[in-house]
Amino acid sequence: MNAMTLAKDLKKGNKIIFDGQKLTVEKIEVSKIAKHGKAKCRVETLNEKKERKVFITQADEDISEQ
Repeated sequence: MNAMTLAKDLKKGNKIIFDGQKLTVEKIEVSKIAKHGKAKCRVETLNEKKERKVFITQADEDISEQ
């Protein structure tokens, strides 16, 4: 079973599973709470083929770690 962590707690080098893909976190930016009431995370990752994937998610969303 994979451990779950909040998106805002990810660090460079963490290995995660997102959309069924195994990814390695390269960079993460966490925004402050804005007028819509939720903080967001912009996560830059590399997959196993070293292809870059960037996604934006809510800071309090659970992400599956390897």
